[in-house]
Amino acid sequence: MNDRLLFLNTGWMDLYQGLANDSIRGGGKHVQREGWGGEVYNFKPHRGNCYAYVQPKIDRKYNNPSTIKLEKLGGSKSDQKIEGITVVWTASDPDNGGTKIVGWFRNATVYRTLQDAPSGSGRLISGASFGYFVSAKVEDCTLLPKDNRVKVVERAKKGWMGQSNVWYADQNPDFVREVRAYIKNRGVPPVPNPPRQPDTLRRIEVEKAAVDLVTRHFTSLEYQVESVERDNVGWDLEARRERLTLKIEVKGLSGKEVVAELTANEYKKMKEFQSEYRLCIVTSALENPTLHMFYYSVENLAWIDEKGRRLGLEEKVSATAFIS
Repeated sequence: MNDRLLFLNTGWMDLYQGLANDSIRGGGKHVQREGWGGEVYNFKPHRGNCYAYVQPKIDRKYNNPSTIKLEKLGGSKSDQKIEGITVVWTASDPDNGGTKIVGWFRNATVYRTLQDAPSGSGRLISGASFGYFVSAKVEDCTLLPKDNRVKVVERAKKGWMGQSNVWYADQNPDFVREVRAYIKNRGVPPVPNPPRQPDTLRRIEVEKAAVDLVTRHFTSLEYQVESVERDNVGWDLEARRERLTLKIEVKGLSGKEVVAELTANEYKKMKEFQSEYRLCIVTSALENPTLHMFYYSVENLAWIDEKGRRLGLEEKVSATAFIS
């Protein structure tokens, strides 16, 4: 297998599965002018594969089409494609600044020239069909949730990514090794399971284990995390990084079903601070903790997780009965 890394820069999106439930920010003059670009479908599955677009530099002097130089990835000048490449996707962070790694394709096929969109793939906007430069099996494609996109790629410095959207990283082997380790950990250092606690304190320990796991998760992403559990503000943790402060409500569950009760104050604050509020539900908190994190999507007008699954919310009305 080819062990080369290829960095490709695009616009910033949450899901990269079209504009129906998402929007694109950054990505160059075309995106700014038209509101879309070919990368909007980069992580949309089609028959077991993802087909992804990037805009390589155009040789305007000789009126040549955009190409990716496969010879810089170990191929020959006559090759039209090369397999087994790890493609690292980057984008400019519109909220915190800097260019961040947003995901990657492993064992990808990279094409020298733009390929036609696969039949039936739905890669269309306003009647225009979007081709692709990269393809990979769905199971080899990883898109990081937006709160996990913290790995910075330097720009406009010697040995780093320049203005081009295509960077071969051949002059920065140290960073390539660093990114390989980052990918191996799926963008997050492993979070150890909390120890099992006595059954008599199970409810309290489930909640504590959930808070500890969420704290470690965000700390590993270089957030500064502070507990506000005793302040009754409507969330449990505040996580700060760069210009972003997240208000995180944590719900710990002993079972596997993602169902949690919100107090009136928590639900009020969830609606009041939609953009920075995160609902973190930890299932099987004491045995096999799994984090489910939900954020509000303006495009969907709903709370969704990193997989695009919607959170259902059932509003309840309560009352206190007493003798008057």
